[in-house]
Amino acid sequence: MKRRWLTIDLATGQVETRVVKPREALRGGRWRTARELLDRGIAEVDPLSPENPIIIATGPFAGSSFSSANRISIGFKSPLTGGVKESNSGGTLAYALGRLGIAGLTLLGAARGWVLLHVGEEGLRLESAERYLGRGVYETAAMLRERYPAAVSIGLIGPVAEYGGLLGGFSITDSDFQPSRLSARGGTGAVFAAKRVKAIVVEGGETPEFARTPAFKRAMRDYAKALMSDDGVRRYTVVGTAGTADFENMLGGLPTKNFSRGRFAEKENPLGGEVMRRTILERGGQGATEHACMPGCVIKCSNKFPDASGRVIVSPLEYETLGVAGSNLCLKTLDEVAELNRLANDLGIDTIEWGATLGVAMDAGLGEWGSLEFVRRVADEMRRGSKEGRRYATGTARFGRAIGHDRVPAVRDQAMSAYDPRVVEGTGVTFMTSAQGADHTTGNVARLNPREKSLEELMELSFTAQVYMGLADALGLCAFGGSVNNVQKEAIMAAAGLAAGLEASAADFDRIGREVLAMELEFNRAAGLPDVMPLPRFMYEEPLPPRNLTSRLDPAVLSGFWNRLER
Repeated sequence: MKRRWLTIDLATGQVETRVVKPREALRGGRWRTARELLDRGIAEVDPLSPENPIIIATGPFAGSSFSSANRISIGFKSPLTGGVKESNSGGTLAYALGRLGIAGLTLLGAARGWVLLHVGEEGLRLESAERYLGRGVYETAAMLRERYPAAVSIGLIGPVAEYGGLLGGFSITDSDFQPSRLSARGGTGAVFAAKRVKAIVVEGGETPEFARTPAFKRAMRDYAKALMSDDGVRRYTVVGTAGTADFENMLGGLPTKNFSRGRFAEKENPLGGEVMRRTILERGGQGATEHACMPGCVIKCSNKFPDASGRVIVSPLEYETLGVAGSNLCLKTLDEVAELNRLANDLGIDTIEWGATLGVAMDAGLGEWGSLEFVRRVADEMRRGSKEGRRYATGTARFGRAIGHDRVPAVRDQAMSAYDPRVVEGTGVTFMTSAQGADHTTGNVARLNPREKSLEELMELSFTAQVYMGLADALGLCAFGGSVNNVQKEAIMAAAGLAAGLEASAADFDRIGREVLAMELEFNRAAGLPDVMPLPRFMYEEPLPPRNLTSRLDPAVLSGFWNRLER
């Protein structure tokens, strides 16, 4: 079965199909989104106009059970940052498309009315989605599952995205068919809404031919064994991403009270991975400390967090939510953060952007610190699309400007994820230099003591991390295999070559990552955006307890960061 790429004119319903050659199959995911956005010359278009395409791209492993290798890339010009965006997610969408031999989709123009894209063995068709409007994500996903019982994956936007809220994401079903994996950052859902696309349903398919070969099966087994033999990877299986909340609390870089403190608890963090694991095990029932968000993943870093009766509140409850929407708001318990997370999932919004926005609101006196009632009220206003709700839905930076509050943790108008750059300096460099804004997933350097490295060393570490993530996102790989992938470059590229249908070597590992970064930088320059952005002013002026550090990440010193691409 040859891989195909589908380009859909939403205004007419016409679908153009082309065959994807092996070199393009290897350079999938984020590489493909950046390349197509550049080739279409849309750097200067209005992000919410029909001229802004949506590029949905899989990696070469899509449709197989190669561990942690079914992530999806959704690319567009971001209405939040004004620059290039690749919004990345786990779940089942890449797996489902791969089983149909579809490498990706390009959505052009805008539909005349709200539509659903149905993708199956017979091709792609547009159907009316009017009946699903205004409903929560959980209800809509259940309705779609009932209507399409053979669906392998469903992706959809929620009520906030429908009215153009920039917090809106694109929710994708996980391996339990819960709509819990969000392609969330950068205003993803708002761009889908501007094109009048409510949902994508994928049915049918089979295991790809490459995944049935003996050579690929051996590579798949060897990779799974390497992951499970690695201490760093196994740690994710034990406590998941929530373990980062324990580490950052100890380090003093955990966002607390709108990034005004770096430590939430002097002893054990009540919103950390160790407490979460104990709580899940004690409550039992439907709870689970290990859960795979995508088919075939052996890491199983996800979880199912139950209430006191053992019924699942939300799956998963992860570090970024625990940090930016938990300690950052001074919420006191895992149950409170889990409820916030479920509200966000049902609204179909980014918990990082929403948590940071709520933190700014509390800091400005619009709500009390630690008030779950305030969170519920804001969620209700956003669900109804009231004037107040829509103001909260514009995102952290725009909300801060609207209320005249300048302690806003954002870079390129995108909220920071849960690492305070006054302490977590390597990730701070990534926030400032990434073409995508304050997004840790573009290159996280989270485990350094502050002032441990020089600025030059921090830049090198950030650059190396960004190159790796460019490669990982192009292959559809989860970042959490990095401790194995960076050591076994030859093996991972050989496996990717088997999947794509060509020979690939360790040299391609860094080359592809560098190509991704160069294209994204080129896009932002064409959009008139600077290469490096400063951190918020308060981070240079306010010492962060308990280490009492201000940021030394000087934009002038970092100005030559991207010269590394020419080395």
